[in-house]
Amino acid sequence: MRGPSCDSGNQRIVRVSCRRSVTFRRRLSSAEAHRSERLVPVALQTVKERLDTLERTVAALTQEVRALRAAVDRLEGNGHFAAPRPSAPHSPLLARTASSAPPPGPRAAPLSERRELERRFSSARRSIDFEALIGRYGTLALASLTILLGVGAFLGWAIQQGKIGPEMRVLLGVLVAVALAAVGWRLRSRGSMRFGSVLLALALAVVHVDAWGAGPYLQLVPSSVALGIAAAASVAVAALAWRGGEEVLFAVGVGGALIAPFVTSSESGSVPALLIYGYIVLATGLAALRGQAWRTAATVVAIGCWLYTGTATAAIEGGARMLERDLPSIFALAVAWTALLVTRGPWGARLARSALVALTGALIAQVPDRAPATDLLIMAGLGTASAYAVIQAGETTRRWALFTGAVLPLALGVVAVASVRDAAVSRALVAVVWSAAAVMAARLQPAARPTHLMVAGIASAAALLLVFEARPILSSVALSAHAAALSLLLRRERERAIGVPVALDLLIVTFVTFDLLADRAVYSYTPFLTRESIAGLAMAMAWLAVSWNTSRVEYADGRGRLETRTLLRLAGAGVTFLWGHAELSRAYSPDVSTFLLVLYYATVGVSAILVGRRRRIPVLRHVGLALAIFAALKAIGEASSLAIGIRVGSYLLAGLYLLAVAYWYRDRDAGADPDRKGSES
Repeated sequence: MRGPSCDSGNQRIVRVSCRRSVTFRRRLSSAEAHRSERLVPVALQTVKERLDTLERTVAALTQEVRALRAAVDRLEGNGHFAAPRPSAPHSPLLARTASSAPPPGPRAAPLSERRELERRFSSARRSIDFEALIGRYGTLALASLTILLGVGAFLGWAIQQGKIGPEMRVLLGVLVAVALAAVGWRLRSRGSMRFGSVLLALALAVVHVDAWGAGPYLQLVPSSVALGIAAAASVAVAALAWRGGEEVLFAVGVGGALIAPFVTSSESGSVPALLIYGYIVLATGLAALRGQAWRTAATVVAIGCWLYTGTATAAIEGGARMLERDLPSIFALAVAWTALLVTRGPWGARLARSALVALTGALIAQVPDRAPATDLLIMAGLGTASAYAVIQAGETTRRWALFTGAVLPLALGVVAVASVRDAAVSRALVAVVWSAAAVMAARLQPAARPTHLMVAGIASAAALLLVFEARPILSSVALSAHAAALSLLLRRERERAIGVPVALDLLIVTFVTFDLLADRAVYSYTPFLTRESIAGLAMAMAWLAVSWNTSRVEYADGRGRLETRTLLRLAGAGVTFLWGHAELSRAYSPDVSTFLLVLYYATVGVSAILVGRRRRIPVLRHVGLALAIFAALKAIGEASSLAIGIRVGSYLLAGLYLLAVAYWYRDRDAGADPDRKGSES
C-alpha cells in the first residue's frame, strides 16, 4: 500500500525526467542546427567548384571547336577538301563561359588526327605566304620591268625613225609622271598607302629625269627652270609624307630634292647657288624632323649635307677668293646650328654631329693647299665650339659623346695648328687655347668632364712638344713632369679617360729618351752624369710617379683588378731598370761596362728578392731571382775574356750575391711560406 509520500516522490522523479528530456532535446536541436550551419557552406562550395569545372570544360571544348572550324575553313579555301559545316546551337552558358572563363589547356585530340591536321594546315599556310609574297612584290617588279622595256623599245624605235622629237619626249615624260602620280594618289585615297607611295616615288623619279632632259640635255628650257620644277615636285612629295607621317616617302621627297641639282644641271655651275639651294632643302627637312624619330629621313639629311659639302669643296678652284673658299665650311656650320636650334633634342644633336664631320673633312682637305690661313683657324675654332654645343644639346651615348667631345675637337685642333704660320710659339699658343677651351667645357659639362679633361691633357702635351720642338732634352723633361701631374689628376678624378694623355706622354718620353741615350758616343761618357742622363732621370721619375698613383686609384666605376695594380706598380721599376742598363751598357770601356752590368744585375736582383719577400709580392721576388742568376751566368760567360782583376771581381761579386740569396731561401721546404720566412729574417 502506497502512501502520499510515495506519490509525491514519484511525481518529483517524473518532473525531473521531463525537464532532463526537454533539455536534451534542446541541446540536440542546437547541435543539429550548428552542424547544418557548417555543412551548408561546404555543400554550396562543392557545387560552385563543380559548376566552375563544368564551365571551364565547356569553354575548352568551345575553343577547340572554333580552332578546328578555322582550320577547316582554311583547308577549304586552299582546295584540300570541302566538308559540311554544322552550326553550333546557341547556348547562354557557352557564350558566358567563352567570354569570361579563361580556358585551361585544351583537351587533346587523337594523335594521328592532330598530326595530319597540323601537317595540312602548315602546308596550306606556307603556300599562302609564298603566294602572297609573289603576288605582292614579284608581280610588281615584273610589271615595272616589262612596262619599262616596252616603253623603252617604243621610244627607241620612234627616235630612230624620227617620229618623236625633243619636245614630244619631254611631253611623254610629263604624261607618264602625271599618270603615275594620279594612280598613286588614287590608291592612297582608297587605303593602299604603301603601294600608292611607291607609285608617287616613281613619279618623282620620272620628273627628275624629265627635268634633266628638258634642261641641260635637250636645252628646251633653262636649267634653273628645270631645277625649280624638280625641286617643287620633291617638296610636294615631302610635304605630303610629313602630313601623313610616312617616313620612307618623306625621305624619298627630301632625297629627290637634294639630288635634283645633280641631274638637272650641266657640268659647270655656281657653287654659292648650289649651297643656298641645298641649305634651303636641308633646313626644311630639319624643321620637319622636329619631334619625329625618323632614322631613315635623318640618314638622308646627313648624307645630303656630306654630299653638298664635299661637292662644293671639290668644285672650288685654286684661284677663288677667300670667302668663296670658306663657303663649304660655312654651309656645314649653318646646317649644324640649324639642327641644334630647329630640330633640337637627340636627333638634332646627331644631325649636327654629322654636319661637323662634313666640316672637319672639308677643312682637312683644304689645309695642304691653303695653310697657313687665318680663316681656317677661325672655322676650326667655330667647329670646336659647335662640337661642345652638341654635347650640351643632348649627346647622351658614351661612345658618340667621346667622338663628339674628343675626336672632333682634336681633329679640328690639328687643322688649327697647321693653319698657323711656321712658328713654334704661335702653334703652341693655339694648342694652349684648345686646352683651355676643353678645361672650360669640363667645368660647364660635368657629365662629359672626363672626356674634356682627356682632350685638355692631349692638347697641353702638344703645346709642350711644339714649344720645345728643337730641344729634345727639355721636351723630354717637360713631358715627364706633365705625365706626373696628370697622374695626380687621374688619382683625384678617378676616371680612366685621363689615363690616355698620361700613356701618350710616357710613350713619347720613353722613345725620345732612349733615342737620346743611344746617340751618345760609345765608351766615352760617364754614366748618369751626361746631359742625356737628365732626360733619363726625368723619365724614370715620371714612370715611378705614374706607377705609384695609378696603382692606388679607386676608379669611379669600381673596376680594378689586383693583377693590373701589381703590373702598374712594377712598370715604373721596370723602365727605371732599363734606363740603368742603358747607362751602363756602353760606359767607360768594354771591360768596365761588363763588370758594372754584372754588379748592376746582381744588386737589383737581390734588392728585388728582398723587397718581394718583405712586401709579399711574388712577381717581384721571381724577377729578382732571375736577375741574380742571370748576373752569375753573365759573369761566367763574359768575364773570362776580361782583365784578371775585373774577372776575379766579377766572379766573387756574383758568388757573394748568390750566397745571400741561398741564405734567404735556406728554410724553404714543401710547406713553408717564403713570405713569412722573409719577414722573420
